Formats: sequence, C-alpha cells, structure tokens
Amino acid sequence: MKRAFITGIGGFIGSHLAKHMAKTGYEVYGSYFRPTSDMKNVFPFATKVYNIDVRYKPHLKEALAEVRPEVIYHLAAQSYPMESFREPSYTMETNVMGTLNLFESIVELELKSSRIMLASSTAAYGFIDPLETPVTEEQPFRPAHVYGVSKAAQDLLGFTYFSTYGLDIIRLRIGNCVGPGRKGEVVSDFTYRRAKIELGITEPIFRVGNLHTKRAFLDVRDAVESFLLLEEKGKSGEAYNVSGENPCSIEELLSMVLKTCPVEVNVVVDQSLVREKDEPIYWNDLSKLKRETGFVQKIPLEKTVEDMIKWWIDNLKESRGLGQCL
Repeated sequence: MKRAFITGIGGFIGSHLAKHMAKTGYEVYGSYFRPTSDMKNVFPFATKVYNIDVRYKPHLKEALAEVRPEVIYHLAAQSYPMESFREPSYTMETNVMGTLNLFESIVELELKSSRIMLASSTAAYGFIDPLETPVTEEQPFRPAHVYGVSKAAQDLLGFTYFSTYGLDIIRLRIGNCVGPGRKGEVVSDFTYRRAKIELGITEPIFRVGNLHTKRAFLDVRDAVESFLLLEEKGKSGEAYNVSGENPCSIEELLSMVLKTCPVEVNVVVDQSLVREKDEPIYWNDLSKLKRETGFVQKIPLEKTVEDMIKWWIDNLKESRGLGQCL
C-alpha cells in the first residue's frame, strides 16, 4: 500500500480526500490544526493522525520522519479570503511559512522521491478581466486579498523548490470547490439558509449581495478524483487548474438553490452584503488537466446543490438548532 500524508486532513477537502484515498487502497496519515470538519469522520480512514501546527517545523518534521510517505498532499491552510483580512499574519504564517517548513523538512529528511501535491489556489490569479477568460496556467498573479497573496507565494515556493532542490512538486491551482460539509462560502451559505427556511427555523427572507459575479464550481468528489489522476499522470514542476469547467452567476446559483423550496421565499438585495472588493469572475481553462489526465467533471452543480441542502437539513435536524450545528 502506498503511504500518503495529508496536511490539513481535518479540512473540507482533506477529509474527503482521506476517505477517497483509503477506499482506493492508500495507507493514509495526516495532520490537523483548527479542523473545520468533524474529526470523527476522518479517524476511521487514517492509520494515524497528528495534531500539528504547520508553523512549528519540529513537529511536522518528526511526523514526516516517522511516516516517510511516498506522496504528500499539502492542504493545510487558513483558507477563507475574508478571514485573511482579519488575520493577515496568521494567514501568511500558516500558508507561506507552513509550506516552507514542509519543503525544508522534506529536503532535510531526504524525501526527494516523495511526490508532493501542493494545494495552491486560483485565488492567486485575483482580478480577472472577463476578456482574459477562461484563464490558463500562464495567467499572471494579481491577487485581490491576503489569502490570494499567500497562495501566490505558496505557488512560487513550490516552483522554487522544484527547480532548486529537484523536489517532485505538482501545483494544484484549486478553484471554487464545494460539496457536502463545506462551510464559509456562497454555495454553502445559500444552501444552509435554504435548509433553515425549509425547516421553519428562520423566516422565508433571503438577503443577498452582488448577484452578478460569476464562479465556476467544482464538486469536491470530482476534485479528489482529479488529484489522484494528477498524482499518477501530472508532470513534476507543473501547475494545473483544478476547478469547475463552466461559469455560473450567483443569480443563477440562487435560482438553483430556491428552485425546489417548498416555501415561497422573498429575495432582498442588501447593499451591506456587497463586498467592496469582489472579483467579477473566476473561470479557468481546464485544457491542460483534461489533456494530460483525461479528467471529466462528472457531477453537475444542480446535484451538488441538492446534496448540500440535504446535508444541511440532516445536520440541522440532528443538532436541533443552529448554534449546536455550527
């Protein structure tokens, strides 16, 4: 069995990846700190899990020395763009210094044969002129927030350690990744509020901000499939866009979320919810990913939305209220 180590195994993508890899035949190890997913859903799929802050190199290096993994998925991050303005230092330290600590540990432990799947982000591209879409991997970085800056720096570190030390690094520029268990972004927010309205927890009023921005969403279950394809077929040192293939406006997303709601909902545009800085479109070219791996996006956004609404309803029912659920 191939040994895999997932930093950020307690995150949304990390938890889905751990489950998928375990079922595929990997021996899964990982680290978590400030998990955003319920760890009881992670432990059954991992041989051993470490509580590690990637900002502290000795603990990270010790775990890697013990496991000596053949593949490393570096997902650990402060991954919320708006939170990065409130905690810029923590964001940069975790995302940039955490990545540097990982690479230095790998060099010092002589784990150069390990394949490193580095979770960068399409947020590094930042502000995109619609005429530039769909964006290829050659797009210059113009990040719109501290999180985007941290991911651009992380991406560049990946290329530097590949070119300087010969580390086997593949940069995954991950776009808007959604699915059951996701929190803290627009699809999660919309489906969560829809679930509360359906259960009668809140009144049927839907306050929204800018409905004209566009995003290309990718179901996390498709995302982890693409990761394993790139692990097998991706070229060392290269960057690959991993995101949804077709853009969807937030207005279209809202219609999708409310389409089957059994309660009539009043949609209200609230200017206080309009971001001062908001990228008009995230839409990436997947030609490179598809050409080199044969990846196909299988799960339509309608299915993802349906599954997320059900996930929220089930969790709200189980918790018997909003506060306990979150």
